[in-house]
Amino acid sequence: MTAMALQRRTYPQVDPGAGGLMHRALAVCPPQATVTQALALLRRRHLRLLVTREGNRAGAVLPADLKGARALGLESRPARDVARWGSPVVTARASEVSVRRLLLEGSPVVLVREGRRIVGAVEASIPPATPPPISLLPRLERGLPGAALDRLRRIGAAAKAIGASAYAVGGIVRDLLLGRPTAELDIAVEGDALAVARRLASEWGGSLLVHRTFGTATLEGGAGARVDIATARRERYRVAGALPIVTPAPIEEDLRRRDFSVNAMALVLAPRGFGDLLDPLRGAADLARRRLRILHPLSFVEDPTRIFRAARYQSRLGLTLDSASRRALRLAVALAPYPALSGQRLAAEFELILAEPAGPLSLIALGRWGAMKLLDPAYRFSPPAGRRAADLGRLLERLRGHAIAFDALPLGLLALLGHSPPEVAQRCLTRLALTGEPLARLTAALRDGPALAQRLAREREAPPSARASRMRGRPLESLAGAWLAGGAAARRQVEWFLVEGRTVQPLLSGDDLLALGAPRGPRIRDLLDRLRDCRLDGAATTREEERALARQWLGAAERPETCSS
Repeated sequence: MTAMALQRRTYPQVDPGAGGLMHRALAVCPPQATVTQALALLRRRHLRLLVTREGNRAGAVLPADLKGARALGLESRPARDVARWGSPVVTARASEVSVRRLLLEGSPVVLVREGRRIVGAVEASIPPATPPPISLLPRLERGLPGAALDRLRRIGAAAKAIGASAYAVGGIVRDLLLGRPTAELDIAVEGDALAVARRLASEWGGSLLVHRTFGTATLEGGAGARVDIATARRERYRVAGALPIVTPAPIEEDLRRRDFSVNAMALVLAPRGFGDLLDPLRGAADLARRRLRILHPLSFVEDPTRIFRAARYQSRLGLTLDSASRRALRLAVALAPYPALSGQRLAAEFELILAEPAGPLSLIALGRWGAMKLLDPAYRFSPPAGRRAADLGRLLERLRGHAIAFDALPLGLLALLGHSPPEVAQRCLTRLALTGEPLARLTAALRDGPALAQRLAREREAPPSARASRMRGRPLESLAGAWLAGGAAARRQVEWFLVEGRTVQPLLSGDDLLALGAPRGPRIRDLLDRLRDCRLDGAATTREEERALARQWLGAAERPETCSS
């Protein structure tokens, strides 16, 4: 055979398949094994992971997750609690390309089976081929105003000038991929984030608030909207529910410590590669599938406020928690309460939920998930609570539509707690660190709202002045409590009072009454109140009619009982 013929011959590539890539350092996790026992089994037999089954679903129990559970004080929990359920399973004959694709999609391990038996695993330490970076620059140019795009370029240039690297992270990347407008501008910096923040402040002006302990800064004013700048970091949780210990880290580690894959993406802001997408955990694929996925089984246990964020993202973005995340959520709820989780943090999460148009839907999701047990383990989300949470949206819409000022947090709590036994409701309010006047008003609203609703329904045919007198002087929380607890008749009365009844005032003033001969003192207030009631009942519609009534009352020996007296 000639040399030329040898050069033209094609030698086929050998595909080792999953069987050639896998290791066999695994074993079945005993069903009742605790975290401590599972770790001992791994050490004793020099294993790299354990496998557990549930019907047709397989889960991989990884050493890192077991160690994380032990660090959080969960050493006596079943090891199955931290399994990576839904880990992909392939046959030993599956191609190398298909295995690497599964790893590329974010799975930390691919299990390999022979028949029904798991015999091996391919872990993410077998690096998948890295695809070329995806540039989102065209989307940036279409989706952001020119000034905002210029700001991103200037942030990247400012970081590069001091030897750092800046990335846009979180909501701006997620919303850009969804084609949604965004007001968020969060920047992660590999390097000295505070130096970058100070440089931008000197260039743009505005006010700079620095949190040196956390390596973060906020720049407001100057060249545009608010910018939050943080050092790229890793997090370590010593206690479930407590704030983490943070240390600087590369951007990929920063993305891996985040809450959901859809928030674990970054855009390169350096002049070279500007707009390239970093997506090591395949958040873009999850967005395309409308899937909300946590990044490890103990995510909700480490920070239970992520449950509230899950409810917000589900309602606002139309995302759905995947099955493994729902399982992790149930574990976190089962471990409640969390003494290290402050009531102020919980209250802040409720406020964020209720600030959104879909807030009531998020409350319903929290109730159905059992998340209210974070406030009190005895709380039960009943059908009446679900109906009140759904109706809350109508109430908030009416208040906003009539420009009535309100605080959404107490109204949301009334919807969730109005059906609960008083002692449970009180413990929930105390857990949220409510004290003083806010606590007193909510307690009164929970106590008095149902009774007020019943009375308003019974007296729906009474004169307007009489119905208004039942509601006048009560705080909005009590009126909202009556609206939420009442039927259609009571709700109509509350809405009428808030929109019309409470704003009615007499046309005459105190000076007008003095000119008619009224004595100074409390008699003036009494006359004004009676004139207001007459206007409510239609007995006086003009200034002259009010004057006639006032003269009649002032000339009477005794105070008349009605507007017509």
